[in-house]
Amino acid sequence: MSSFRGNSRRANSIPRARSVGGGIALALASGATLAGGAHPFVFTAYRDATGGADVVAGRYRAALAQLASPSGTIDPDPAAVSTNRCVAYSMSLQWRQAHAACDAAIEAAAEARTALPAWLSWTESSSEKYLALAYANRAVMYWLSNDTAAAREDLARAQDLAPQADFVARNVAALKVHGALAVAAAAAPKG
Repeated sequence: MSSFRGNSRRANSIPRARSVGGGIALALASGATLAGGAHPFVFTAYRDATGGADVVAGRYRAALAQLASPSGTIDPDPAAVSTNRCVAYSMSLQWRQAHAACDAAIEAAAEARTALPAWLSWTESSSEKYLALAYANRAVMYWLSNDTAAAREDLARAQDLAPQADFVARNVAALKVHGALAVAAAAAPKG
């Protein structure tokens, strides 16, 4: 998928490795780099969760088929599965399903964060990154579906949770650059 009809936002599937931290045992990888240029948006997927290898490889339909199978619903980490669904549906331009999957990823990550026993409080930073990742992915989905205000709101939440996370910083930079480009394009004389 190289471009969006009627939209200057582009998507391709150049995977880049990511790691969230010690409390999360799953490997993370960027499933897509979006809106080319010096500051691209990035989605982040869980390579070791159901559908993750296909998402990272850019095979979104295959990932969705795997995620729709009965074995795709029996995963020890519902946030990771919902995150992979969020990315795959977003990159397939299925906005209604993407929105539901991104919401589910946030809900599951928030639930996992609040369910930590007190003796595991040292993992709180990782659980915050886990939730930030879900917000950052939903922000990219919002931006791709032309809801810039919601994208800004979710990226602000992600930044509050994990200000040092690479995926947050990259998406914040991309939103600033692409937001400035949109303002400049809107102000340009028509003619």
